[in-house]
Amino acid sequence: MWQTAKVRDVVKSPIISIEEDSSVVEAAKVMAEKKISGIVITNKGKPVGLVTERDVVSKVVAAGKDPSQTTVKEVMSKPLITIDIEATLLEAVDLMNRKKVRRLLVTRDDEIIGLFTIRDVLALSRICAYCGKPIKPLLPSQPQSEADIIIECSCGAVYMQECAKTVVYCIYCSRKLVTEVYYPPPEDTFSG
Repeated sequence: MWQTAKVRDVVKSPIISIEEDSSVVEAAKVMAEKKISGIVITNKGKPVGLVTERDVVSKVVAAGKDPSQTTVKEVMSKPLITIDIEATLLEAVDLMNRKKVRRLLVTRDDEIIGLFTIRDVLALSRICAYCGKPIKPLLPSQPQSEADIIIECSCGAVYMQECAKTVVYCIYCSRKLVTEVYYPPPEDTFSG
């Protein structure tokens, strides 16, 4: 899967950005509002850097700077590390490891079109909350079969459809997952 799946299958687009003369407070407000952990910094609309939550904590708060008086240009990470949209996920993960970053800007014909994050990688490596088996990642370009269907609880836990029918209620938050219930034969249960 890692060798064949492409960055285009999981990229988040469009990018969310803010101009480099904006304050760190403004950037933090946008990140909080959009529920993102990093924001692209632009100079007249052209991407020039990236500010993350970690940058805000280590370069502003821990350094004792006033976030309302500090511009994002002063704390942004640069240069931008990019990857082509047609690259494989394996290439993207390898680049992230070599550069020691959690985010890559995605390009198409040298134009930045989206963001690829370590969270995108983790989302492809999920396990069923009930049985603990890996859940096969379903990419938009793949056909879906009955066995690929997953149920995601509002708390974020994921279950294979058959497991959700067995457990019925989320094991973490007790919310109801399904209305159709599957009762396994006695020999398939722990008590036998």
